[in-house]
Amino acid sequence: MLYAELIKNTLQNKYKIRILTFLHIICYNINNSYTSHQIRRNGMENQKNIKKTIIIISDGSESFIKIKQILEENFNPVIIDESSYSFEYISMKIKYFSALIIRSEKAAENNYEIFKQFSSDPLLSPVPIIVCCHDISDDSYTEKCLEYGAADIIYPPFNKKFIIYKIHSAMHLKNSATFYQIENMLKELPSNIYLKDSKGRYIFATHYWHHLEHPDDPEWTIRGKTDAEIRKDKANAQKAMEADKEIFKTGKGTAYTIEINADGQREFLEIIKQPLRDENGCISGIIGLINNVTERELLRISLEESAMMDELTCVYNRRFFEQYTASLEKSGKYPVSIISADCNDLKKVNDTYGHLVGDEYIRMTALLVRTNTTIQHKGRIFRTGGDEFVIILSETPLNEAENIIKQLQNEAVHFSVKQKNVSISYGASCLENKNTSFRKCLDNADKQMYKNKSEYKKNQRNPL
Repeated sequence: MLYAELIKNTLQNKYKIRILTFLHIICYNINNSYTSHQIRRNGMENQKNIKKTIIIISDGSESFIKIKQILEENFNPVIIDESSYSFEYISMKIKYFSALIIRSEKAAENNYEIFKQFSSDPLLSPVPIIVCCHDISDDSYTEKCLEYGAADIIYPPFNKKFIIYKIHSAMHLKNSATFYQIENMLKELPSNIYLKDSKGRYIFATHYWHHLEHPDDPEWTIRGKTDAEIRKDKANAQKAMEADKEIFKTGKGTAYTIEINADGQREFLEIIKQPLRDENGCISGIIGLINNVTERELLRISLEESAMMDELTCVYNRRFFEQYTASLEKSGKYPVSIISADCNDLKKVNDTYGHLVGDEYIRMTALLVRTNTTIQHKGRIFRTGGDEFVIILSETPLNEAENIIKQLQNEAVHFSVKQKNVSISYGASCLENKNTSFRKCLDNADKQMYKNKSEYKKNQRNPL
Protein backbone atom coordinates (compact mmCIF):
# COMPACT_ATOMS: atom_id res chain seq x y z
CA MET A 1 0.00 0.00 0.00
CA LEU A 2 2.98 2.31 -0.38
CA TYR A 3 1.49 4.07 -3.39
CA ALA A 4 -1.88 4.63 -1.72
CA GLU A 5 -0.30 6.00 1.45
CA LEU A 6 1.87 8.39 -0.52
CA ILE A 7 -1.10 9.69 -2.48
CA LYS A 8 -3.28 10.05 0.63
CA ASN A 9 -0.57 12.03 2.40
CA THR A 10 -0.20 14.22 -0.67
CA LEU A 11 -3.92 14.95 -0.76
CA GLN A 12 -4.00 15.75 2.93
CA ASN A 13 -1.20 18.27 2.43
CA LYS A 14 -3.07 19.74 -0.57
CA TYR A 15 -0.02 19.34 -2.80
CA LYS A 16 -2.15 17.95 -5.58
CA ILE A 17 0.42 18.55 -8.26
CA ARG A 18 2.67 16.01 -6.54
CA ILE A 19 0.07 13.35 -7.21
CA LEU A 20 0.41 14.02 -10.92
CA THR A 21 4.18 13.82 -10.66
CA PHE A 22 3.92 10.57 -8.77
CA LEU A 23 1.46 9.09 -11.27
CA HIS A 24 3.62 10.35 -14.10
CA ILE A 25 6.50 8.36 -12.64
CA ILE A 26 4.35 5.24 -12.45
CA CYS A 27 3.03 5.54 -16.00
CA TYR A 28 6.45 6.41 -17.39
CA ASN A 29 8.01 3.33 -15.87
CA ILE A 30 5.13 1.02 -16.73
CA ASN A 31 5.19 2.15 -20.35
CA ASN A 32 8.89 1.41 -20.50
CA SER A 33 8.77 -1.96 -18.72
CA TYR A 34 10.45 -0.76 -15.58
CA THR A 35 9.39 -2.57 -12.44
CA SER A 36 7.83 -0.92 -9.45
CA HIS A 37 11.01 -1.81 -7.58
CA GLN A 38 12.89 0.49 -9.94
CA ILE A 39 10.22 3.17 -9.61
CA ARG A 40 10.73 3.19 -5.88
CA ARG A 41 14.51 3.33 -6.15
CA ASN A 42 15.09 5.56 -9.14
CA GLY A 43 12.11 7.82 -9.76
CA MET A 44 12.05 9.01 -13.36
CA GLU A 45 15.73 8.69 -14.25
CA ASN A 46 16.28 7.95 -17.88
CA GLN A 47 17.46 4.35 -17.93
CA LYS A 48 17.32 3.81 -21.65
CA ASN A 49 21.00 2.93 -21.88
CA ILE A 50 21.29 1.08 -18.57
CA LYS A 51 21.04 -2.71 -18.68
CA LYS A 52 18.40 -4.13 -16.42
CA THR A 53 19.62 -6.46 -13.70
CA ILE A 54 18.54 -10.09 -13.81
CA ILE A 55 19.29 -12.24 -10.77
CA ILE A 56 20.21 -15.84 -11.58
CA ILE A 57 20.04 -18.34 -8.71
CA SER A 58 22.53 -20.80 -10.18
CA ASP A 59 23.37 -24.39 -9.34
CA GLY A 60 26.60 -24.06 -11.35
CA SER A 61 25.39 -26.31 -14.16
CA GLU A 62 26.05 -25.81 -17.86
CA SER A 63 22.44 -24.63 -18.29
CA PHE A 64 22.90 -21.63 -16.03
CA ILE A 65 26.32 -20.80 -17.48
CA LYS A 66 24.67 -20.76 -20.92
CA ILE A 67 21.81 -18.55 -19.66
CA LYS A 68 24.28 -16.07 -18.20
CA GLN A 69 26.18 -15.86 -21.51
CA ILE A 70 22.95 -15.28 -23.42
CA LEU A 71 21.84 -12.47 -21.12
CA GLU A 72 25.14 -10.58 -20.91
CA GLU A 73 24.62 -8.64 -24.14
CA ASN A 74 21.16 -7.32 -23.25
CA PHE A 75 21.04 -7.42 -19.46
CA ASN A 76 23.18 -7.28 -16.37
CA PRO A 77 23.04 -10.84 -15.01
CA VAL A 78 23.98 -11.25 -11.35
CA ILE A 79 24.84 -14.80 -10.29
CA ILE A 80 23.97 -15.99 -6.78
CA ASP A 81 24.93 -19.50 -5.81
CA GLU A 82 22.02 -21.63 -4.68
CA SER A 83 23.81 -22.45 -1.43
CA SER A 84 24.07 -18.71 -0.62
CA TYR A 85 20.59 -17.76 -1.68
CA SER A 86 18.09 -16.35 0.80
CA PHE A 87 15.14 -14.05 0.36
CA GLU A 88 16.56 -11.66 2.93
CA TYR A 89 19.81 -11.40 0.98
CA ILE A 90 18.29 -10.35 -2.32
CA SER A 91 15.65 -8.08 -0.75
CA MET A 92 18.14 -6.21 1.45
CA LYS A 93 21.50 -6.35 -0.31
CA ILE A 94 20.63 -5.94 -3.99
CA LYS A 95 19.46 -2.40 -4.87
CA TYR A 96 17.02 -3.36 -7.60
CA PHE A 97 16.45 -5.96 -10.26
CA SER A 98 14.00 -6.58 -13.05
CA ALA A 99 13.60 -10.37 -12.99
CA LEU A 100 14.77 -13.49 -11.17
CA ILE A 101 15.65 -16.83 -12.74
CA ILE A 102 15.68 -19.91 -10.49
CA ARG A 103 15.78 -23.67 -10.93
CA SER A 104 12.33 -25.25 -10.62
CA GLU A 105 13.36 -27.69 -7.91
CA LYS A 106 14.94 -24.90 -5.86
CA ALA A 107 11.78 -22.78 -6.28
CA ALA A 108 9.74 -25.67 -4.92
CA GLU A 109 11.56 -25.74 -1.59
CA ASN A 110 9.56 -25.08 1.58
CA ASN A 111 6.29 -25.51 -0.26
CA TYR A 112 7.14 -22.94 -2.97
CA GLU A 113 7.89 -20.29 -0.35
CA ILE A 114 9.76 -17.96 -2.74
CA PHE A 115 6.53 -17.13 -4.58
CA LYS A 116 4.75 -16.31 -1.32
CA GLN A 117 7.64 -14.12 -0.19
CA PHE A 118 7.74 -12.12 -3.44
CA SER A 119 3.96 -11.69 -3.67
CA SER A 120 3.74 -10.39 -0.08
CA ASP A 121 6.52 -7.82 -0.53
CA PRO A 122 5.19 -4.58 -2.13
CA LEU A 123 8.56 -3.82 -3.74
CA LEU A 124 9.24 -7.30 -5.06
CA SER A 125 5.73 -8.40 -6.06
CA PRO A 126 6.10 -6.76 -9.52
CA VAL A 127 9.35 -8.69 -10.19
CA PRO A 128 8.71 -11.75 -12.39
CA ILE A 129 10.12 -15.12 -11.29
CA ILE A 130 11.17 -17.22 -14.27
CA VAL A 131 11.68 -20.93 -13.64
CA CYS A 132 14.43 -22.89 -15.39
CA CYS A 133 14.32 -26.65 -15.75
CA HIS A 134 17.00 -28.86 -17.25
CA ASP A 135 14.52 -31.25 -18.85
CA ILE A 136 10.97 -30.07 -19.48
CA SER A 137 9.78 -33.58 -20.26
CA ASP A 138 10.87 -34.87 -16.85
CA ASP A 139 10.22 -32.07 -14.40
CA SER A 140 7.54 -32.50 -11.75
CA TYR A 141 7.85 -28.96 -10.35
CA THR A 142 7.20 -26.61 -13.26
CA GLU A 143 3.41 -26.94 -13.30
CA LYS A 144 3.18 -26.17 -9.59
CA CYS A 145 5.56 -23.23 -10.02
CA LEU A 146 3.20 -21.74 -12.60
CA GLU A 147 0.26 -22.27 -10.26
CA TYR A 148 2.08 -20.42 -7.49
CA GLY A 149 2.92 -17.46 -9.71
CA ALA A 150 5.93 -18.18 -11.92
CA ALA A 151 5.85 -15.78 -14.89
CA ASP A 152 7.32 -18.27 -17.39
CA ILE A 153 9.55 -21.30 -17.92
CA ILE A 154 12.80 -21.64 -19.86
CA TYR A 155 14.45 -24.90 -20.77
CA PRO A 156 17.01 -26.38 -23.22
CA PRO A 157 17.81 -25.91 -25.96
CA PHE A 158 18.41 -22.27 -25.01
CA ASN A 159 17.65 -20.09 -28.01
CA LYS A 160 18.89 -16.53 -27.42
CA LYS A 161 16.00 -14.66 -29.08
CA PHE A 162 13.49 -16.98 -27.47
CA ILE A 163 14.84 -16.45 -23.94
CA ILE A 164 15.20 -12.66 -24.29
CA TYR A 165 11.66 -12.46 -25.65
CA LYS A 166 10.36 -14.51 -22.72
CA ILE A 167 12.08 -12.28 -20.17
CA HIS A 168 10.75 -9.08 -21.77
CA SER A 169 7.25 -10.56 -21.98
CA ALA A 170 7.37 -11.61 -18.33
CA MET A 171 8.35 -8.08 -17.26
CA HIS A 172 5.60 -6.55 -19.41
CA LEU A 173 3.03 -8.94 -17.95
CA LYS A 174 4.02 -8.19 -14.37
CA ASN A 175 4.02 -4.47 -14.97
CA SER A 176 0.57 -4.65 -16.52
CA ALA A 177 -0.70 -6.39 -13.40
CA THR A 178 0.93 -3.71 -11.29
CA PHE A 179 -0.81 -1.01 -13.36
CA TYR A 180 -4.23 -2.47 -12.59
CA GLN A 181 -3.33 -2.85 -8.92
CA ILE A 182 -2.45 0.85 -8.83
CA GLU A 183 -5.65 1.72 -10.68
CA ASN A 184 -7.70 -0.14 -8.07
CA MET A 185 -5.89 1.66 -5.24
CA LEU A 186 -6.49 5.04 -6.86
CA LYS A 187 -10.22 4.33 -7.00
CA GLU A 188 -10.26 4.49 -3.21
CA LEU A 189 -9.36 8.20 -3.37
CA PRO A 190 -12.06 10.89 -3.67
CA SER A 191 -10.28 12.56 -6.60
CA ASN A 192 -10.90 11.41 -10.15
CA ILE A 193 -7.59 10.48 -11.77
CA TYR A 194 -7.49 9.72 -15.46
CA LEU A 195 -5.22 9.06 -18.43
CA LYS A 196 -5.73 10.06 -22.06
CA ASP A 197 -3.85 8.95 -25.15
CA SER A 198 -2.28 11.19 -27.79
CA LYS A 199 -5.67 11.62 -29.49
CA GLY A 200 -7.41 12.80 -26.33
CA ARG A 201 -9.21 9.51 -25.77
CA TYR A 202 -9.55 8.17 -22.26
CA ILE A 203 -7.42 5.18 -21.30
CA PHE A 204 -8.94 4.94 -17.84
CA ALA A 205 -10.58 7.02 -15.13
CA THR A 206 -10.88 6.07 -11.49
CA HIS A 207 -14.45 7.35 -11.15
CA TYR A 208 -17.48 7.71 -13.42
CA TRP A 209 -19.23 10.79 -12.03
CA HIS A 210 -22.82 11.80 -12.74
CA HIS A 211 -21.52 14.52 -15.09
CA LEU A 212 -21.03 11.83 -17.75
CA GLU A 213 -23.52 10.43 -20.23
CA HIS A 214 -23.38 6.68 -20.23
CA PRO A 215 -25.93 3.87 -20.24
CA ASP A 216 -26.76 1.87 -17.12
CA ASP A 217 -24.57 -0.92 -18.38
CA PRO A 218 -22.14 -2.49 -15.89
CA GLU A 219 -19.79 -3.27 -18.78
CA TRP A 220 -19.72 0.30 -20.10
CA THR A 221 -16.23 1.76 -20.08
CA ILE A 222 -14.79 5.21 -20.62
CA ARG A 223 -11.85 3.69 -22.48
CA GLY A 224 -11.46 4.95 -26.03
CA LYS A 225 -14.00 7.77 -25.70
CA THR A 226 -13.53 11.55 -25.92
CA ASP A 227 -14.98 14.31 -23.75
CA ALA A 228 -17.42 15.29 -26.51
CA GLU A 229 -18.86 11.76 -26.47
CA ILE A 230 -19.40 11.39 -22.73
CA ARG A 231 -19.85 14.78 -21.05
CA LYS A 232 -23.35 16.12 -20.46
CA ASP A 233 -22.08 19.70 -20.44
CA LYS A 234 -20.93 20.14 -24.04
CA ALA A 235 -19.45 23.61 -23.44
CA ASN A 236 -17.14 22.22 -20.76
CA ALA A 237 -16.38 19.24 -22.99
CA GLN A 238 -15.20 21.63 -25.69
CA LYS A 239 -13.13 23.54 -23.13
CA ALA A 240 -11.48 20.30 -21.99
CA MET A 241 -10.58 19.29 -25.55
CA GLU A 242 -9.16 22.73 -26.32
CA ALA A 243 -7.03 22.56 -23.14
CA ASP A 244 -5.75 19.13 -24.24
CA LYS A 245 -4.77 20.48 -27.66
CA GLU A 246 -2.85 23.31 -26.00
CA ILE A 247 -0.94 20.80 -23.84
CA PHE A 248 0.07 18.78 -26.90
CA LYS A 249 1.05 22.01 -28.67
CA THR A 250 3.08 23.65 -25.87
CA GLY A 251 4.10 20.71 -23.71
CA LYS A 252 2.93 22.61 -20.63
CA GLY A 253 0.38 21.52 -18.07
CA THR A 254 -2.64 23.54 -17.05
CA ALA A 255 -5.11 23.96 -14.20
CA TYR A 256 -8.54 25.56 -14.18
CA THR A 257 -11.91 25.37 -12.44
CA ILE A 258 -15.23 24.76 -14.17
CA GLU A 259 -18.82 25.18 -13.00
CA ILE A 260 -21.30 22.45 -13.79
CA ASN A 261 -25.06 22.59 -13.31
CA ALA A 262 -26.22 19.05 -14.01
CA ASP A 263 -29.00 16.96 -12.51
CA GLY A 264 -30.15 19.93 -10.44
CA GLN A 265 -26.76 20.30 -8.73
CA ARG A 266 -24.40 23.26 -8.84
CA GLU A 267 -20.84 21.96 -8.62
CA PHE A 268 -17.33 23.23 -9.20
CA LEU A 269 -14.55 20.95 -10.45
CA GLU A 270 -10.85 21.73 -10.36
CA ILE A 271 -9.05 20.26 -13.38
CA ILE A 272 -5.26 19.71 -13.26
CA LYS A 273 -3.53 18.30 -16.35
CA GLN A 274 0.07 17.41 -17.15
CA PRO A 275 1.62 15.99 -20.33
CA LEU A 276 2.73 12.35 -20.16
CA ARG A 277 6.02 11.72 -21.96
CA ASP A 278 7.64 8.56 -23.29
CA GLU A 279 11.31 7.58 -22.93
CA ASN A 280 12.24 9.86 -25.83
CA GLY A 281 10.61 12.90 -24.23
CA CYS A 282 7.71 12.93 -26.69
CA ILE A 283 4.21 13.60 -25.37
CA SER A 284 2.30 10.33 -25.49
CA GLY A 285 -0.79 11.39 -23.56
CA ILE A 286 -2.22 13.40 -20.70
CA ILE A 287 -2.55 12.58 -17.04
CA GLY A 288 -5.19 14.49 -15.15
CA LEU A 289 -6.70 15.03 -11.75
CA ILE A 290 -10.27 16.21 -11.07
CA ASN A 291 -11.18 17.45 -7.60
CA ASN A 292 -14.64 18.45 -6.46
CA VAL A 293 -14.01 21.92 -5.02
CA THR A 294 -17.66 22.96 -4.70
CA GLU A 295 -17.41 23.74 -1.00
CA ARG A 296 -14.29 25.84 -1.52
CA GLU A 297 -15.71 27.75 -4.49
CA LEU A 298 -19.03 28.45 -2.80
CA LEU A 299 -17.10 29.82 0.17
CA ARG A 300 -15.03 32.00 -2.20
CA ILE A 301 -18.17 33.28 -3.92
CA SER A 302 -19.74 33.95 -0.54
CA LEU A 303 -16.69 35.93 0.57
CA GLU A 304 -16.65 37.89 -2.69
CA GLU A 305 -20.34 38.65 -2.33
CA SER A 306 -19.76 39.73 1.27
CA ALA A 307 -17.18 42.20 0.02
CA MET A 308 -19.80 43.60 -2.36
CA MET A 309 -22.61 43.80 0.20
CA ASP A 310 -23.58 46.57 2.58
CA GLU A 311 -23.50 45.08 6.07
CA LEU A 312 -26.36 47.17 7.46
CA THR A 313 -28.94 46.66 4.70
CA CYS A 314 -27.82 43.45 2.92
CA VAL A 315 -27.93 45.16 -0.48
CA TYR A 316 -24.96 45.90 -2.74
CA ASN A 317 -22.52 48.54 -1.54
CA ARG A 318 -21.07 51.64 -3.21
CA ARG A 319 -17.91 49.80 -4.23
CA PHE A 320 -19.81 47.23 -6.27
CA PHE A 321 -22.06 49.97 -7.63
CA GLU A 322 -19.03 51.59 -9.26
CA GLN A 323 -17.85 48.24 -10.69
CA TYR A 324 -21.27 47.27 -11.96
CA THR A 325 -22.13 50.57 -13.61
CA ALA A 326 -18.70 50.73 -15.30
CA SER A 327 -19.61 47.63 -17.33
CA LEU A 328 -23.32 48.38 -17.66
CA GLU A 329 -23.04 50.56 -20.76
CA LYS A 330 -21.15 47.77 -22.57
CA SER A 331 -23.21 44.77 -21.55
CA GLY A 332 -26.55 46.19 -20.39
CA LYS A 333 -29.81 44.56 -21.47
CA TYR A 334 -31.76 47.57 -22.73
CA PRO A 335 -33.90 49.34 -21.86
CA VAL A 336 -32.37 49.82 -18.39
CA SER A 337 -34.34 51.83 -15.87
CA ILE A 338 -32.78 53.57 -12.87
CA ILE A 339 -34.66 54.39 -9.71
CA SER A 340 -33.09 56.80 -7.23
CA ALA A 341 -34.45 56.48 -3.67
CA ASP A 342 -33.86 58.48 -0.47
CA CYS A 343 -35.31 58.01 3.01
CA ASN A 344 -37.65 60.72 4.23
CA ASP A 345 -37.54 61.94 7.84
CA LEU A 346 -34.29 60.15 8.77
CA LYS A 347 -32.94 63.21 10.58
CA LYS A 348 -36.08 63.45 12.69
CA VAL A 349 -35.87 59.73 13.54
CA ASN A 350 -32.22 60.11 14.56
CA ASP A 351 -32.92 63.24 16.63
CA THR A 352 -35.92 61.69 18.36
CA TYR A 353 -34.85 58.09 18.92
CA GLY A 354 -31.10 57.99 18.29
CA HIS A 355 -28.94 56.59 15.56
CA LEU A 356 -29.57 52.90 16.37
CA VAL A 357 -33.24 53.38 15.57
CA GLY A 358 -32.17 55.47 12.58
CA ASP A 359 -30.17 52.49 11.35
CA GLU A 360 -33.24 50.30 11.78
CA TYR A 361 -35.22 52.82 9.70
CA ILE A 362 -32.62 52.51 6.93
CA ARG A 363 -32.78 48.70 7.19
CA MET A 364 -36.56 48.78 6.87
CA THR A 365 -36.26 50.98 3.79
CA ALA A 366 -33.92 48.42 2.17
CA LEU A 367 -36.21 45.55 3.22
CA LEU A 368 -39.18 47.22 1.55
CA VAL A 369 -37.27 47.42 -1.74
CA ARG A 370 -35.78 43.94 -1.42
CA THR A 371 -39.15 42.25 -0.97
CA ASN A 372 -40.59 43.61 -4.23
CA THR A 373 -40.87 40.61 -6.57
CA THR A 374 -40.22 42.55 -9.77
CA ILE A 375 -37.01 44.00 -8.35
CA GLN A 376 -35.99 40.53 -7.15
CA HIS A 377 -36.23 39.15 -10.70
CA LYS A 378 -34.98 42.06 -12.77
CA GLY A 379 -33.08 44.45 -10.53
CA ARG A 380 -30.06 45.14 -8.37
CA ILE A 381 -30.23 47.35 -5.30
CA PHE A 382 -27.30 49.50 -4.16
CA ARG A 383 -26.82 51.60 -1.04
CA THR A 384 -24.82 54.50 -2.42
CA GLY A 385 -24.88 56.75 0.66
CA GLY A 386 -26.19 56.96 4.23
CA ASP A 387 -29.90 56.85 3.33
CA GLU A 388 -29.56 56.85 -0.46
CA PHE A 389 -30.31 53.88 -2.70
CA VAL A 390 -30.14 53.19 -6.42
CA ILE A 391 -32.15 50.43 -8.12
CA ILE A 392 -31.03 49.32 -11.59
CA LEU A 393 -33.59 47.31 -13.58
CA SER A 394 -32.53 45.43 -16.74
CA GLU A 395 -34.94 45.09 -19.67
CA THR A 396 -37.34 47.48 -17.97
CA PRO A 397 -38.92 50.48 -19.74
CA LEU A 398 -39.60 53.70 -17.84
CA ASN A 399 -43.34 53.10 -17.44
CA GLU A 400 -42.67 49.77 -15.74
CA ALA A 401 -40.17 51.44 -13.39
CA GLU A 402 -42.82 54.03 -12.50
CA ASN A 403 -45.28 51.23 -11.75
CA ILE A 404 -42.69 49.64 -9.42
CA ILE A 405 -42.41 52.96 -7.56
CA LYS A 406 -46.18 52.97 -7.06
CA GLN A 407 -46.00 49.42 -5.72
CA LEU A 408 -43.29 50.42 -3.25
CA GLN A 409 -45.32 53.43 -2.10
CA ASN A 410 -48.36 51.24 -1.51
CA GLU A 411 -46.38 48.56 0.30
CA ALA A 412 -44.64 51.07 2.61
CA VAL A 413 -47.57 50.98 5.05
CA HIS A 414 -46.45 47.49 6.10
CA PHE A 415 -42.97 48.65 7.14
CA SER A 416 -42.51 50.81 10.21
CA VAL A 417 -40.14 51.67 13.07
CA LYS A 418 -41.47 53.05 16.39
CA GLN A 419 -44.91 53.26 14.76
CA LYS A 420 -43.42 55.48 12.07
CA ASN A 421 -44.12 54.12 8.56
CA VAL A 422 -41.19 54.03 6.18
CA SER A 423 -41.33 56.96 3.77
CA ILE A 424 -39.17 57.22 0.65
CA SER A 425 -38.82 59.75 -2.15
CA TYR A 426 -38.23 58.28 -5.62
CA GLY A 427 -37.07 59.39 -9.03
CA ALA A 428 -36.80 57.38 -12.24
CA SER A 429 -35.06 57.61 -15.59
CA CYS A 430 -34.29 55.19 -18.41
CA LEU A 431 -31.34 54.15 -20.56
CA GLU A 432 -32.95 53.35 -23.90
CA ASN A 433 -29.78 52.07 -25.57
CA LYS A 434 -25.99 51.99 -25.27
CA ASN A 435 -25.72 55.50 -26.70
CA THR A 436 -27.39 56.93 -23.59
CA SER A 437 -25.08 58.10 -20.82
CA PHE A 438 -25.55 56.23 -17.54
CA ARG A 439 -24.31 59.18 -15.47
CA LYS A 440 -26.72 61.53 -17.21
CA CYS A 441 -29.55 59.08 -16.69
CA LEU A 442 -28.68 58.70 -12.98
CA ASP A 443 -28.49 62.49 -12.65
CA ASN A 444 -31.99 62.80 -14.12
CA ALA A 445 -33.33 60.21 -11.66
CA ASP A 446 -31.64 62.05 -8.76
CA LYS A 447 -33.14 65.38 -9.84
CA GLN A 448 -36.61 63.91 -9.96
CA MET A 449 -36.09 62.24 -6.57
CA TYR A 450 -34.95 65.51 -4.93
CA LYS A 451 -37.91 67.33 -6.49
CA ASN A 452 -40.30 64.77 -5.02
CA LYS A 453 -38.48 64.95 -1.68
CA SER A 454 -38.87 68.71 -1.61
CA GLU A 455 -42.60 68.39 -2.31
CA TYR A 456 -42.89 65.78 0.46
CA LYS A 457 -41.34 68.18 2.98
CA LYS A 458 -43.73 70.94 1.98
CA ASN A 459 -46.75 68.69 2.29
CA GLN A 460 -45.68 67.00 5.54
CA ARG A 461 -47.87 68.07 8.41
CA ASN A 462 -47.88 65.28 10.98
CA PRO A 463 -44.98 65.21 13.49
CA LEU A 464 -43.50 61.97 14.82
